[in-house]
This record gives sequence, C-alpha cells and structure tokens, in this order.
Amino acid sequence: MPSPSPHLLRALCLGVLALACSGESKSGDDDDDSRGGTSGTGGTSGAGGTSGMGGGGMAGKPTESCPDPSEPIVPTAVIDDMEDQDAFVTDVADRSGGWWTAGDETVGASMVPVQTELTDELALPEAMPEPRCGSNYAMRVTGQGFLDWGAVLGVAFAFGERKDGEIGAIPYDVSAYEGVDFYARIGDTSTAEVRYQISDSNSDPDGGVCSEVRGSDDECYDSFGVSLPQLDTTWRHYKIPFAGLTQRDFGYQADGVLTTAAYELTFNFPPATVFDFWVDDLTFY
Repeated sequence: MPSPSPHLLRALCLGVLALACSGESKSGDDDDDSRGGTSGTGGTSGAGGTSGMGGGGMAGKPTESCPDPSEPIVPTAVIDDMEDQDAFVTDVADRSGGWWTAGDETVGASMVPVQTELTDELALPEAMPEPRCGSNYAMRVTGQGFLDWGAVLGVAFAFGERKDGEIGAIPYDVSAYEGVDFYARIGDTSTAEVRYQISDSNSDPDGGVCSEVRGSDDECYDSFGVSLPQLDTTWRHYKIPFAGLTQRDFGYQADGVLTTAAYELTFNFPPATVFDFWVDDLTFY
C-alpha cells in the first residue's frame, strides 16, 4: 500500500487523527518537565545557552525593529507567517506539520487553545490587536494553574505515520539552515519565563535512541533549547542558532541538535505561572 502524501496527512490531522499530532499524544513529555525546573514537552528541552538575537549569532539583544526590506526573501525558508490563519506550517520544502498545545493534568488549570480528547483541531492563529510590520495574525497561547510540569505551545515540522502507527511529528531535515528566526512578545500579566526548544531523533522516543523509562540515564526528552531573554509586551526579534542550544542534563546526552532529524519546535511555560505568549513569522535562516 503506498504511503500517504504530506497533503493527505495534513487533511487527516484536521479530523479525528489531529489529536495524535497534538500535545495530547505526548504523555512522555509530561514526565520530562517535572525535572530541570522548567516546562517542556514535545520531546524538547534544554537550558544554559544564550540566544542569538536580532543581528545574527549568539551575541546581542533581541531587537524591536521590522525586517530589513533590503534583505533577500527566501520563500522556502518560511516555517509559518500565520497569515493564512490555519493551523499548519507553510506548505513548502516538504513541510507538513502544524501547531498544537499541551498542559499537565492539574485539576482546574486552563489554557487556550487546548487539545483534549473532545477537540480534534490544532491551534489556530489569532488576529493581533495592532498589526506588526504588515503582519495581522500571530500564534497565541494563554493559560494558568498548571502545577506539575507546566504547559507548551509547539509546532511540528512534518506530520506522518510514526513507529507506533499513530499520526504525529516525524523527523525532518533542517541541516541546510543555521537556526530559526521569529518575533515574540508576552501580555501584561504573563510570565517572562519561556523556553525555546528543538526536539530531534535523539530526544524523541520515536527515534529509537533514548529510553522512555523515567529516571534512566538515557531518558528521552532532554533536548536542546534556551530561555528567551528580555521578553516583554513589545515585539522582540529573536534569531537563535541551532549550535547555541544546550541540554538540561537529565537524560540521553548528545553533542548537539541532530539537524538531519528534527521533530518539533516548542515554547514551554513553567509550572505555577500565568502565561500569555505571542509568536509570529517563524523562518529558518
């Protein structure tokens, strides 16, 4: 039987199989976030590095300016600009993934948008109160009351059939790029503690390298990432190289992000915090 195309998989994820592409299918990720002091799901984690922002590389601070109109436009590098208002990444370069959210099971906790057994839709962009640099839509997640590992907003680079037969994030080759460029801000009452993370086949259990046994030396989900500095209510421009990310040192250890087999990009919110996070115009560079 021939394998389904990425376009078919995107359609399937809009229906009853969308849950498998969302954070609800990441029970193992919940375990990861109870360690290291910060949240993280989707098989991604990491701390200790400093993000490279604005200009390029690891030094400097996030900038507030709009993109330089003289910079070349690389259409195949766009991950998602949100302007199509759907839950999926831009359909270029064989990318077919989409946006999802997940939170721990604290009774009374709330998050918008959220995937549960009763929801079969992925996370959708939201109209900005004020357009930014010609952009009218961005991805937004709000929530509070998560007391175990916290909550997460994530995006898969590609959807497909995983080894367990479920439809979800599959490995995608990002080795042609140095890192990811995006804009982010928070709301007035939001925590500024947000971790950016990239999962790969070394940290995702589907890769067959790490162990799903909690507490083992080669435990899954100890992926590479970094805390986002200077988050506030102003849109900040972040430019984060893959080479600048580090692990949290609780599970399987690797030399760096395995860029030939990346699974997802996530933004993680620690437990016991209120979060209101916006992100826009994600692009590889």
